Amino acid sequence: MKSCQRFVFGILLLAAFGCSSAVKRSGLNLAFETEVVEAEGMSPVVNGDAEGAKKTALHDAMRNALGLVVGIYVSQDALVSKSILIDENITSQTEGYIEKYEVLKEWSDGGFYKTKIRAHVRKEDLSAKLRKLETEPQKLGNPVIGFDIKEAVDGKDQPSNYAELELKNRFAEAGFMTGEKSKADILIKGSARSDFNTREGLGGFVSYRASLSVNAVKSGSDETMTTAQETAGGIDLNDSAASRAAIINAAKKSAGDFLERVLKALREKSMVRLNLSNVASLNDLSAFMKDLRNIPAVRDCWLRNYAGGEASVDVGMRKGGAADLSQLLIKNLKRPVSVGKTSAYELDAAFK
Repeated sequence: MKSCQRFVFGILLLAAFGCSSAVKRSGLNLAFETEVVEAEGMSPVVNGDAEGAKKTALHDAMRNALGLVVGIYVSQDALVSKSILIDENITSQTEGYIEKYEVLKEWSDGGFYKTKIRAHVRKEDLSAKLRKLETEPQKLGNPVIGFDIKEAVDGKDQPSNYAELELKNRFAEAGFMTGEKSKADILIKGSARSDFNTREGLGGFVSYRASLSVNAVKSGSDETMTTAQETAGGIDLNDSAASRAAIINAAKKSAGDFLERVLKALREKSMVRLNLSNVASLNDLSAFMKDLRNIPAVRDCWLRNYAGGEASVDVGMRKGGAADLSQLLIKNLKRPVSVGKTSAYELDAAFK
């Protein structure tokens, strides 16, 4: 555990101060790209075993080289939260990801043997492994979920947020990021009502009945992904506790199925709002959209509005979100664009 923590700390330091790296085509297969990095490794010389220390220092250097590339493609938050998984599944298995290496320097320093290498790391293999370590929400664009659920008891609006808290916890447990509704990529909005039911035959307890109605809506495009309606009862010693229990029970009852439907909608249908600027004419825009529809990852696209050289286009993705679309646009040499602000499902770009 301590070695894993030291490894992650080392990557964060290298990310902060920079590292020598370059992208090249693989020498073994031109279809693949390698990231070329330089890294150092070290090992103590124990009982005069210089040869053993030399091998260990080389392995440490290869591990650190791989760690540098991981640090480039993984966020610092992910490095910290998944440090054990990354260490056990990737950085400890250097031979699976380093295509070739060359020793640049070897030397002894105060009882330690040190080695500096230049390594060619296979980006595709590493990227595929990192994807396997991601949660399903991360694979689907890692959208931020916000909540805006109004609550009422016996017809009177309440400042409480019991339904929000219950649903928020369930989404967080599933790997979703949650945040402020104003900054959310997907907003869960709706209402929860709890009304008095009965006191009869309950031995001094009170019964309330709650109904919950929520929609999952994508920010930017305002696309409704899925909806949920649920009812549930709650029993407690007083009106306040019983009404609260009913709302929480309705949220609990709906959470599992609602969460799965949100995931299903993200898997099957991902809509990105593309905001374009520097559009010279409607003809240019039409040609651009034609090219966009020819991209295999794009299901279709629709023009929402166009005025004053600016356009809003809804892009239906077969998979992925705005980050995936931005990479496709950058690689489109026929009609190059510069990419600006990007959220999970909204992208700002400009014609060059």
